Amino acid sequence: MSYRFYAKTGIITGLIIFAVFAAGVFIKQFNEKRAIKTMDAVILRVVDGDTVVLAGGQKVRLLGIDAPETKHPDRPVEKGGIEAKNYLKKRIEGKKCVLEYTIYDQFDVYDRLLALIYAADGGLVNAEEVKKGYAYASPNKYMSRTKEFLVLENIAKKFKKGIWETEEGGEVKK
Repeated sequence: MSYRFYAKTGIITGLIIFAVFAAGVFIKQFNEKRAIKTMDAVILRVVDGDTVVLAGGQKVRLLGIDAPETKHPDRPVEKGGIEAKNYLKKRIEGKKCVLEYTIYDQFDVYDRLLALIYAADGGLVNAEEVKKGYAYASPNKYMSRTKEFLVLENIAKKFKKGIWETEEGGEVKK
């Protein structure tokens, strides 16, 4: 067998592997877009730095973040919790927002809708909280854009914002 045979076989094999990989990426992105739903809602009140209540009474947990606790039954108010809650109140309480959620991971164990919240100006509130140091990043496997929150958390750490004003960064993350 000649060199040309092996070269052609290698090229064809490489193209097939690339095509299968590209098709997998395309299918994943297509399915993720189909699984994402949006809705308009008015934020009735802010419970804490990562939980709100909609005008209809539905509780919503901000997806991809974990803010310090202010109302946990078994834990004291954590460093930065009040600031996170106050930021969220100023930013979205009483205002119309757009919620984005995935059908694959729609509710948490407390029956709260898990969602990204976009303010009226288009800002992604979940990401803003992490970038300002009011919350930790907690990426969600079904909503890939929450992985970007890790970068924002590193920015907050670098500039010692919010919970990151000291090296330890607030309470220990679980």
